Amino acid sequence: MTDELDLIARARAGDEGAFGRLVEMHQDRVYRAAVRLVGHEDALDISQEVFLKAHRELKRFKGRSALSTWLYRMAVNLSLNYLRGQRRELDRRQRFGPGVSDPPPGPERNMADSRLRDQVWAAIDSLPERQRAAITLHRFEGLPAPEVAEIMGLSVGAVESLLHRAKKTLMQSFLEQGLAPPGSRGSAASDVAQNDGGERASNDDAAGSNSRGANDEAR
Repeated sequence: MTDELDLIARARAGDEGAFGRLVEMHQDRVYRAAVRLVGHEDALDISQEVFLKAHRELKRFKGRSALSTWLYRMAVNLSLNYLRGQRRELDRRQRFGPGVSDPPPGPERNMADSRLRDQVWAAIDSLPERQRAAITLHRFEGLPAPEVAEIMGLSVGAVESLLHRAKKTLMQSFLEQGLAPPGSRGSAASDVAQNDGGERASNDDAAGSNSRGANDEAR
């Protein structure tokens, strides 16, 4: 963290090399957050836009949150703005190239497995934008609910409500499609909709779910 703070200070002073190092440190996580929301090609554009904006506004970064949180917030906001403007369907296979989502398919993975994963990701794609953003940050990026709330500009209770609704919707979708229900080991559906035990975010879900105003924020 000390090294990062030093790089931030140097970048603010106009050291382009220091800013380039910050980009290298954070570009993968920014891309991952965007790609799960808008797809591969558009995530590249959004990632570039995030760092261009960060370069312009770094002097206004106060350090009250982690730099990664600040960058995540930009990535999510730009992605959601893009989705609201485009409102288009994206093919899941275009969204996730090798090394972005799962490991490249091995010879043991059969066609049924691929169809199952396509159905799972199609269900995630059908979630409302903010539910998808919340579950992306929490479930896939492993961020605790308070950090997701800070990134999305919501209360912790609102984020927990979004996560609860997303998981409930996914569960219903999986059951309607006849996919393996949560609890079936190794199933793609189970991997997504199960409780988040084992993730570093799991302990943060216990508090604040009934926070006042959460239901309004979580729509």
